[in-house]
Amino acid sequence: MPWSWGRGKMRGMTGLDLLHMVGELKLIEETFVKKFYSMDGNTLSLTFHPEREGRRELLIDVRGALFLTRLRWSKPQVPSPFAMVLRKHLENARVERISQMGLERILILEFSKNDLKLLIELFGGGNVILLSGDVILATLRRAEYRDRELRAGVTYKPPPARGPELDDLSEDSILRAIEQLPRDERVSKVMISFGLGPPYLDEALSMLGCGAESRISDVGPGAIARLISELLSRETEPSVYLRDGEIVEYSAFPLKSLALEIRRVETFSDAVESYYLSKRSLPEDRRVTSLEREIERQLSLKSEYLSSYERFKRIGDLIMMHLHEIDDLLAILRAGGSSGGVKSIDRRSGKVIAIFDGEEIELDLRRSASENAADYYNKAKKMREKASRVDQAISQLEERLRSMRSSAERELLRLEPRPRRRVRWYERFRWFYTSSKLLVICGRDAQTNSEIVNRYMSDDDLFFHVDMPGGAVVVLKTGGAEPDRKSIEQAAVAAASFSRAWREGFSHADVYYVRGSQVSKHAPPGMYLPRGSFYISGERNYLRVKLELAVGLQETPDGLKLTSAPPDAPFICSVRIRPGSMSKEEAAIRIKNKLASCLERNVKISGSPEPLVDELGVEEIVRSMPPGRVELEE
Repeated sequence: MPWSWGRGKMRGMTGLDLLHMVGELKLIEETFVKKFYSMDGNTLSLTFHPEREGRRELLIDVRGALFLTRLRWSKPQVPSPFAMVLRKHLENARVERISQMGLERILILEFSKNDLKLLIELFGGGNVILLSGDVILATLRRAEYRDRELRAGVTYKPPPARGPELDDLSEDSILRAIEQLPRDERVSKVMISFGLGPPYLDEALSMLGCGAESRISDVGPGAIARLISELLSRETEPSVYLRDGEIVEYSAFPLKSLALEIRRVETFSDAVESYYLSKRSLPEDRRVTSLEREIERQLSLKSEYLSSYERFKRIGDLIMMHLHEIDDLLAILRAGGSSGGVKSIDRRSGKVIAIFDGEEIELDLRRSASENAADYYNKAKKMREKASRVDQAISQLEERLRSMRSSAERELLRLEPRPRRRVRWYERFRWFYTSSKLLVICGRDAQTNSEIVNRYMSDDDLFFHVDMPGGAVVVLKTGGAEPDRKSIEQAAVAAASFSRAWREGFSHADVYYVRGSQVSKHAPPGMYLPRGSFYISGERNYLRVKLELAVGLQETPDGLKLTSAPPDAPFICSVRIRPGSMSKEEAAIRIKNKLASCLERNVKISGSPEPLVDELGVEEIVRSMPPGRVELEE
């Protein structure tokens, strides 16, 4: 679901903002593109590696914002066609250079592949254009203007410059450009042409001591050039501005003209992101709006019915209070007589309007007073029944509305960016924590098996391996202490499960374990050691264990994380598996659904379900599972 700009329209970045942002984006030059995501029709995400200062994602909203983020933003499961095109051309490409087109709101990313460039236009409706040389390969959206066309296959033409061309940003260059302009040009227009749109425009006008309608001739080209040069050369001191605790503005450096609470932030990206988050909201759901209108209509109808009920009952009561008087009146009128209390009479229809206690009452000449009263009581009863039925309808509508709003709140929670989870060194391998909170790491292949032994296994740790070729190295990190029996058994189950024994469908397997000091990659002289093998000296300890695992979420120092471990290891939520006939991909889909359901029932964080499962993909679950097919235990 796309985001909209709520709580006041969000301002787009100015040319000056982009100038400062480019300085910050230099940080990701020489990184490599990992993936592109199209988060909605206006927002793209570029993820890169290696990360820079805890940031690994550039978020681009073509309506006027881009920034490096430390947060994890929700991504769609299925990439858009445009995202697929960008991935095809730019995945694993090195980011060679990032620049700005003059002082325009156009960012240029140049890549190492085939003279490829990505242009991000942050004005108008915004656009993203992929170029090979000067030829457009793809655009976020096709567009045709009076002086240019943006579509695949044509040569890219920049938009008309808003101001004079500059050789550089020096005061002399700026002065020469201003001297080319008419003397009656407004100062505010000059400022905007140099990238100094709001909120910098107010600051500039205040510093010059002039108003929005002042002309160049009123101030002088020299004073204007000096100020523009000074503002364009200021150091980045990112700030956000608050009103009643809400962020309402940001700037690349502090502005005195903004009479608001100011708060300094670490980077300009942080400033833009904070403002961007404060302005975003989910777009109005038409279904919710329609339901709200229907509830209002039903409430109005209920009010009418209750008003009619009160009126009919009041008239019925009034007739009963004047029962004999009305009977006498009706008898006189039937006989052809008249009475002063009668306002009008229609003998053809038999309708009489009489006045009693200052209220007009319509009576049926052909019926008695008590029968007239009964008619009004029946009408009142029908109005009350209608009001009751409307009440029931309103209750149903309100229940539907609550359900829709609850869904919208869940969607808002799902889409809300969250801090990235810290990735520990051991997450490159298979891993889990035992019942005694000891760490177990398992190799994924021959390379990671060797890496675990060479870099991460201490002499006091325990080394486990299935008693057959083709298994993962499993190391129980002891921290120099004597491990408990339960932890040893759990590490042994992992060694049996992450091995060829699982792929071949065994139910049990033998596992041996030794101290880390007994393991060597080098055999004694005269003995041949196959590649990827280890030499074990001394006595081995053996265990026969069952092949079974659980895939689930363990509590770690960094929060809940997905892993596979023996079923009796500590899990918040888990699904048991054993060797079977189901593909891992099919099993992963079922496991994800089961984990989501488990978290919905059992895990609450800040009053809301823990959102981790929404971030889990089938690939991550498959990657955590042992080699071979599986069977889920229901």
